[in-house]
Amino acid sequence: MPPPPPAAMTRVLRFAAVLAIVGWTAGPALAQDVSVSITSTPASGDTYGRGEAITFRVNIPQLAGGNPANARMQLDVGGADREAVSTSSFSTFMTTVWFRYRVGADDLDTDGITVKENSITGGVWRTHNPIRNIGRNHAALSNQAGHKVDGRQWGAGVAGVDAVALGSPVLGDTFERGEVIEATVTFNRAVTVTGTPRLALTIGSNTRQASYVSGTGTTALKFRYTAVQADVDSDGISIGASALTLNSGTIVVTGTTTNALLGLGGHAVTNSADHKVDGTALTAAAVSGAAITSAPASGDTYRLGESIEVTVTFDRAVNVVTTGGTPQLALNVGSDIRAASYASGTGTRSLVFDYLLAAGDFDGNGIGVAAGALALNGGAIN
Repeated sequence: MPPPPPAAMTRVLRFAAVLAIVGWTAGPALAQDVSVSITSTPASGDTYGRGEAITFRVNIPQLAGGNPANARMQLDVGGADREAVSTSSFSTFMTTVWFRYRVGADDLDTDGITVKENSITGGVWRTHNPIRNIGRNHAALSNQAGHKVDGRQWGAGVAGVDAVALGSPVLGDTFERGEVIEATVTFNRAVTVTGTPRLALTIGSNTRQASYVSGTGTTALKFRYTAVQADVDSDGISIGASALTLNSGTIVVTGTTTNALLGLGGHAVTNSADHKVDGTALTAAAVSGAAITSAPASGDTYRLGESIEVTVTFDRAVNVVTTGGTPQLALNVGSDIRAASYASGTGTRSLVFDYLLAAGDFDGNGIGVAAGALALNGGAIN
């Protein structure tokens, strides 16, 4: 009877048995095909709408390792070639790889999408012992009736970009230095914004970031950027398909935690000829309007001690300087002239002037503002 193996040999034999159980075999493994299945379901019925994600699961017959992050799976969507992209990353013990395809506006398949036979490319999947590539042959999934596609309509609950529009320059087709370039990104449904998302504008050879300023809770988000002297674009502003970024903020479907889709797709802008930029040009700002923006506390008549506010609007943003004096706006109050003093608005297009009604002020016909009523009074409006 042979002597029992030493303790070290016993440990080696036990370890080999464990390796055999988990699939780290010393010899070649049997060749087996991978299997492919669709694990997602349409949000409504049997048809995915635009923006919905279709998820695919690929089962690997042997325990493997690798990095399939750049793998692709070939699909047939209504006769059009499409690619599902792997969402899996590096793994040491990997038995499943996930792929995802997001429905686009041009996708239409009324009898169900097809996964093409043996269509997985890219990435590396290997057995551990011996180290060798695993075959990725798989059968086709033909016309999956529960997974039709219609990208003509947005999917249920999906928020995506429906339009992108640039505001017009003050003069002609060119933004000058100091002008605010405003872009409106319109979604198909109301979205809620936190933080300060950004929209990248390509101005000449430079990328400028327009910051989110308003629109949360609605479908239209506004972004603004102020042109500087170095900004020159003779062909017109461009906005790329991936220009909208969160910048550590969020954009979600209002009333939910579902992230909005940020891609601009076909709404990207290329060299908008009506939106050129010349930051070296600087035309003097001009008044474009004036209006009384306050209201009497009662009825249509201001009383003693009430404030009368008049807003003067310029065709571009202006800065008010008050170190040498405060700009004033002359008001016609009855037969008298009263001076409303600048109160607020520097850095914007709208300056507010304020006058406090005093004893003796009377106007039975209503306050007036003459055409030449604005005076610098030792200050400056630049």
